[in-house]
Amino acid sequence: MSGLRSGLLAAWGTAFLDGRIGFDRVVATVTGGDLPHRVVDLPGAPGEVPLGWVLTAWRDLGATALRAALPVPGDPRGLPGPGPFATAAMSAGEAVHATGLGLVPEVTRHGSAAGSAVHSVRWHAYPGTGEPAPDPLSVAEAEHDLTTALREAAAALTALDAASWRPELVGELPRARRVGSPPLPPGCPPRAVRLLAQADRLAAVLDLASADAPGGALSAGAATARASALRPVWTAVRRARLAAYNAS
Repeated sequence: MSGLRSGLLAAWGTAFLDGRIGFDRVVATVTGGDLPHRVVDLPGAPGEVPLGWVLTAWRDLGATALRAALPVPGDPRGLPGPGPFATAAMSAGEAVHATGLGLVPEVTRHGSAAGSAVHSVRWHAYPGTGEPAPDPLSVAEAEHDLTTALREAAAALTALDAASWRPELVGELPRARRVGSPPLPPGCPPRAVRLLAQADRLAAVLDLASADAPGGALSAGAATARASALRPVWTAVRRARLAAYNAS
């Protein structure tokens, strides 16, 4: 699922803007194991520039918080009205924006499909995006929706006899509630930290559940039923991540 880089930039960039952390720590956290991130089309900047430049640009524009968007067709939550930025964000499935400036990442994978790989990221800047739309989904609501979706998916997969084609799911689905250590900045609400950990853990389980059974044992009808059972959980995971990242 996309959105992690935009979510990290929104959360850590907000922490920079309100003085909780330094400039270099934001860049290091968002970049992670990628090649150095670059920004293109940043107003007033010559060609491609380092990712850190956009933090200064947002601060100069008076931004006090960044907001991630993880849009999908039918759910443009967090995007401004129609325009080039919204179109690019919808195509990428992620974006981050604040006062008058939005960014959409373009991620390129380098390396063989079977071997190790590294990613390069070019953030495309879009000026004049306006203020982010308020998001009515709270961390508490997203947490409730995620728990409900997980319970319903587990019941649906049990009815589909998921254990016959992916026996590892029997143990993995209940363990989706376990908390990890998501990369949110200091000062984030503890409930948002827990929610992001749960969402990330569940996303990993969903990747397993969505994969074809070894040997192609799953029939076309069962595959369709499985996709229907898991779709609401993917939606809940996406919205939980969004609520957690934007709670910073």
